[in-house]
Amino acid sequence: MNLRNGASARRLTLPALMASIPFSFPHEASIAPFLNEIAADLDRSTGVAGQLGTATYLGGITSALALAPLIGQMAIRRVLVLALAIVAATSIVSSVVDNFAVLLVIRLIAGSAAGIVLAAALAAIPRAWTDARTRVMRTGLVIGSMALGPGILGPALRGVGTLTDWQTGLIVYGLVTAGIVVFVAFGMPSLPGAPTGISYRSRLAEAARVVEMPIVRTVLVARFVSQIVFGIFFGFLAAFFLDLHPGKDAWIAPMFFVGPFGFMQAAFVGGAVLARFGVMRVTAVSTVLTGVAVFSFVFIAPSPYVSFFFFFMYGLMAGVAQTGMTALIYQYAGNRQGAAIFVNSALGPGGSMTGAVLGGLAIIVTPGYDGYKLLILVVAVGMALASVAMLLSTRRVGDAALVEESVAGS
Repeated sequence: MNLRNGASARRLTLPALMASIPFSFPHEASIAPFLNEIAADLDRSTGVAGQLGTATYLGGITSALALAPLIGQMAIRRVLVLALAIVAATSIVSSVVDNFAVLLVIRLIAGSAAGIVLAAALAAIPRAWTDARTRVMRTGLVIGSMALGPGILGPALRGVGTLTDWQTGLIVYGLVTAGIVVFVAFGMPSLPGAPTGISYRSRLAEAARVVEMPIVRTVLVARFVSQIVFGIFFGFLAAFFLDLHPGKDAWIAPMFFVGPFGFMQAAFVGGAVLARFGVMRVTAVSTVLTGVAVFSFVFIAPSPYVSFFFFFMYGLMAGVAQTGMTALIYQYAGNRQGAAIFVNSALGPGGSMTGAVLGGLAIIVTPGYDGYKLLILVVAVGMALASVAMLLSTRRVGDAALVEESVAGS
């Protein structure tokens, strides 16, 4: 029996996607936990070192814009194997580089590969599961699995780095990624694409038509704002936590677990909550609460325990919001799901890069973390405004019930 294309392989589609998509966030899992150490070793400030995240996200945007419209014509397994192999290689190479400029270039390449991993995993969902209800649930599980990278590998690598150094942590990350390459290559079905004869320019035009849909545009803006928050908050999390709670270095590893753990819980409860109370309603509320959690972490955290709680709530609410936004985009895009995946894949790293740049600049140009805190306040308000916009867009569109029906009973 051909394992890669038989019934066994089809059963492994979901595990393979859940194992692959965590590696679409190489910065959060392998660089962010060691930001202070990398900055010190390469003689850079924390704000400047944080631009390693900017380089990673820029790579993600580049690959999304260049390849995401074409992934619908490619075999998903082949794309994932190649992209994951590049992520593994760049992680190992990063561990031996002692020049900051060179490291920026390598992280740019890593981000490009990670962007392809994300786009391919998202493209695989509607291809593997055509039933709307099943697709929503599988979307929640796959998106929830994103947190396995920052939530499981991140703390583990932080522990390894504490015992050894950050370079060893990057080597371990690369070896784990290589293991996933083998699993996907031999355990996942091909999920071949279909040549459409549509030019790249036509794909871009189709993406523009998707963005012209009022409700899709509103949800995409909300997703972009939420990714800006992610880039600001998560990219500088370790450094800010130590500024907030000096001397608590040993708390960094478990802290990197609790937020992504909340995100993973959303994979299990998000679909049921969306089905029970309505996709748009829950998505809007969870988006507001995401901003509240970030604000509270920064301004209302008298002890590390309180910080942990707010970080967990951030992960939980962000996970529910992310699942809801993706379900809404897929549903309203209709037969233009390929174009929707393209736009969605570009917005993720685009928002994260914007957040990393803004966060780094705020830390560089203002004393301490005063500018960073002000920035958090602004984006928290932005999350609230995005939520209101989503609810208003639903009232203007008469077919909102279609989305609710897609998850009802799931």
